[in-house]
Amino acid sequence: MYIFLTMPRKKLIKTNEFPYHITIRCNNKEWFDLHLNTIWKICLNAIDKSNFKHLVDIHSFVLMYNHYHLLIFTPHCNIGEFMQMMNFRISKEIRKRTGRINRIFGSRYRWFLVNDNSYYWNVVKYIFQNPVRAGMVKRCEDYPYSTLYYQQRNINLPFSLPEYFNEKLFLTMVNDYLEKERLNEFRQGTVKQGRLRVFAR
Repeated sequence: MYIFLTMPRKKLIKTNEFPYHITIRCNNKEWFDLHLNTIWKICLNAIDKSNFKHLVDIHSFVLMYNHYHLLIFTPHCNIGEFMQMMNFRISKEIRKRTGRINRIFGSRYRWFLVNDNSYYWNVVKYIFQNPVRAGMVKRCEDYPYSTLYYQQRNINLPFSLPEYFNEKLFLTMVNDYLEKERLNEFRQGTVKQGRLRVFAR
């Protein structure tokens, strides 16, 4: 099932058939105004509260110094409602703690439909490899602001994650570097897979 909503820039596809890769950056690509550990807790709380009202399935989440990546499935076709509430709660809490007046995020989130199995696993690798590419850690599972870090150490999160991420072979796969061509496709938002074109908002 697909529901097309008219948006200022692109038509947002609401679907319960494919997951989404979501990413958003801070305003002017600035770093978050608080320590990343604090931002991580704010994000987890925002996901938890938003998920309570707009039920979704979180597959992975990685927080970087000025942006985040989210892999999410929406059984109830509610990606717009969930993302609006999540980003609103994150922004509101950061402003509350810092006294900041300007907006936190530079623009609306970018989204990509993950409508192919091989594409899905490349997205998973791309998301978890962000801190490795940034030189922050050597292995994906060692980055503390990633759901993979928590899952591999059996640390509770306020939402459930796919069980297959616990398999040993998964760590080998996720640490296998993406090809340069594929990596550039992700960065430029030009990936095309399966039955649908991948849109960016």
